[in-house]
Amino acid sequence: MARFRRRSGTSAELVGESAMSDVAFLLLVFFIVSTTFPEIGLPLILPSKSGEVKQVARTNVMQVVTARTGLYYIDIATEPTPLSQLRGLVKERLADNDKLILSLETHPEAPYGNMIEALDEVMLAYEELDTAGVKRDKRISLKMLDVE
Repeated sequence: MARFRRRSGTSAELVGESAMSDVAFLLLVFFIVSTTFPEIGLPLILPSKSGEVKQVARTNVMQVVTARTGLYYIDIATEPTPLSQLRGLVKERLADNDKLILSLETHPEAPYGNMIEALDEVMLAYEELDTAGVKRDKRISLKMLDVE
């Protein structure tokens, strides 16, 4: 029967814990650096630096204003438009006018989510027209209202 002898030398108790934390930190940094993150954001084309100003006919602009109260007004209407009707109105105007530019204007004190909901409805209107075979360039202007 073989007997096991205890080896003399360094025991496991003498290995420092700082080396383990260094290795864990280096692995963490390696995986963070080597990971690719998806691009998340609004897929909008921003104007160039040249700052060219072009005159646009009023008939080619559809103005959607988000008021301070969160209500939506189209083309300076006196009565608010419900969000449920916004997509249909945008689709109708886009189908009639291929040069239409949508101007989404927001009051500085309006709830942020309301502007996003209006933008979502506009983007859905573009997608529905696209699936119906009506191709339109996405011409959307986002603007904060100047309020004194």
